[in-house]
Amino acid sequence: MTKEILLKSGWIKIDKPELDNLRAKIREQYEMEGGSKKFNSHLENYEELREIMKVKLDEFQEREDVEIRINEQVNYDILPGNTFFRNLLYSNRKAPSLRFQEYNIEICYLFAYGKKRFDFLRKEKKFGHELNTSNFQDKQYKFIVSSTMNNMVEAEKIATKLKEEMGFFVESDTRNTHTYSKGRLSEIYSKLDDTTLVISLISRDYLQNENCIKELIEYTSSDLENYIFHTVHVLLEDVYEGDFNIFDSLGRSELLKYWKLRSEKLEENHRLILGVKKDKDIFLKLSSELKEIKEIIVELNRIVDLIRTSDYKILYKIFLTKIRTHDDLINILPKKTNIREINYELEKTYKGIKIPSMNDPNKPEFPPLPFYKPKFPASETYKIKVPGFTNVWLKDESTNPTGTHKDRLAWEVVIKYKSLIQGLKYKDYLPQMSIISSGSAAIAIQHFLNLFEIPVKLKVLVDKNLNSNIKATIKDIGCELYETDLSKKLLTSDEIKELTDNEKGIDITYRETLDPNQDNYYDWMSYEILMQNPEYCFIPFGTGDLFINVLNIVKVEYFNSFIAKHDPRFFGNMDILKNTHFFGASSDQPNTVLDKLYSNFLPSINSFKKYINTLKEEYSCVGNRTGFYYVKESFVKQALDIASSQKINFEPSGMAGLALLLQMKESIPKNAKILIVNTGKTKKLSELLKNPVV
Repeated sequence: MTKEILLKSGWIKIDKPELDNLRAKIREQYEMEGGSKKFNSHLENYEELREIMKVKLDEFQEREDVEIRINEQVNYDILPGNTFFRNLLYSNRKAPSLRFQEYNIEICYLFAYGKKRFDFLRKEKKFGHELNTSNFQDKQYKFIVSSTMNNMVEAEKIATKLKEEMGFFVESDTRNTHTYSKGRLSEIYSKLDDTTLVISLISRDYLQNENCIKELIEYTSSDLENYIFHTVHVLLEDVYEGDFNIFDSLGRSELLKYWKLRSEKLEENHRLILGVKKDKDIFLKLSSELKEIKEIIVELNRIVDLIRTSDYKILYKIFLTKIRTHDDLINILPKKTNIREINYELEKTYKGIKIPSMNDPNKPEFPPLPFYKPKFPASETYKIKVPGFTNVWLKDESTNPTGTHKDRLAWEVVIKYKSLIQGLKYKDYLPQMSIISSGSAAIAIQHFLNLFEIPVKLKVLVDKNLNSNIKATIKDIGCELYETDLSKKLLTSDEIKELTDNEKGIDITYRETLDPNQDNYYDWMSYEILMQNPEYCFIPFGTGDLFINVLNIVKVEYFNSFIAKHDPRFFGNMDILKNTHFFGASSDQPNTVLDKLYSNFLPSINSFKKYINTLKEEYSCVGNRTGFYYVKESFVKQALDIASSQKINFEPSGMAGLALLLQMKESIPKNAKILIVNTGKTKKLSELLKNPVV
């Protein structure tokens, strides 16, 4: 499996001693490969260096089975330009420090040392994580007190206490200003030794600051271990009391809402600016900004959990009033923690979860290796006969491993567990997941958990009136089953976890781990649908996840068309798709045959309506009839008869799109290209228990 080395953009400041070592190593590698040019003011002298570097990096990627990419761009030239090399190696070689784009420096480190910069520096320093508290009285420890500008007063009080009352050396770091910042988090932590710790003030201002939260996400993704063992979190009052209390589910949801509203506002500005001028550079800048906000939304729960579950945290008031002696301080500092060894079976599971690529259609991820052969498109599309129409096609998800499109969701859960298994180095348990399900999703998820031998049982909450055969299958495949009356109230995530005896676990009913408003949810399936270029597209609408994600991808590719740079999986025609009418087919009848589509409560429905109207009225990137519609039961029976006559494998809910087409028959041109999405039918338990054959 080819892994990815993703290099990020952004300016970093590096001091001369480090740059001199890098310069010497680059020269050494260059000459070892036969390079002979002088590094001087002539730009053409650096062409030979670039050629040698390209050969060495190609060899490195092949040898290590990795792909080096910048900003997740495909076919992007990763080599720095001649001007960069002249500045680094000649023009500014005497400067005490220099600022460069991070990805250019990373490429130099990979060429010179075969490692990314941080990995090399960490190895050189041989970081240890045991604090030698026996010598604590000698006041050998140093502290960096880090905060936002708005919390500088609180930070100064902590710094004063450490310096004047305890005699420690203290430096200050203000995260959201270049003037008082000590640099990027990766720079700060790469220079820490065993006796230097960061006291990080966590406040509402910090968690709502784009620069702060973005860098925290980036750094803890690359070296969580080093962060944990060098950081004490000091929590200000506005994150443990009030509306943004991170220890309360409502407070955490308010924080998430803040970032989602910010994303929506940025999108609105995006639209207004591009409405005036469709400039490529402006589009790229705005797209990059929006992508960063969306990444924050995806990672926010992880970051908040990292802070609130940390063993090394203290309330600000407690720090000022209760930390009086060295011993008091020792008790809140990170101690040596033995990194837990992941047992052999879990290590095997971890390595067995293989993700060939994120978006390369030549290296698809689904259905997953090693049990199936991935392909793109993953499911079949073929022409069907519908009375009154001449050009109707069926996207048939019944060919998936368990027989429905929910297998796509199940694979995302497996990917999530891959990261959770990695997290066992720091936790002593693998969290279980809870979900409200009417059958298909629960069965698909547990089937995949069984295949990959992930030692957890999905905790499934079902309505007490759910079909007894479905309940039996959910239990028999390995899930833990819980029942309640789902018609009484809209349950929160915390209530779902409580009802499923999973208070320390994760609820995925409302996508704590998987956000349907992000482009990476049902993304491969969405591209498979769009490659058909339908004029009318009918999709079953239950939770709305699939339908909304298809529209998300349409919007993304609509904006990508301004610069003629689409996702590699996009094979559609935007001139057609921006006029395509997308119909979500659902039911508002409690006793409907479309039992998988009816819901007593759908918390996202109003935001879905608003989003669809924005796509139609403001962006004009979908047909003006796009929306979700309720199907009358009389048309459902007709649809089921048509599907049965053509031996389509389905359950009634999967044919909701066909039923809606029949209901709208008089308003759809008979020769138009129409795509019906069949979400499939869950296979029998006896089939699911068989070992899959690739």
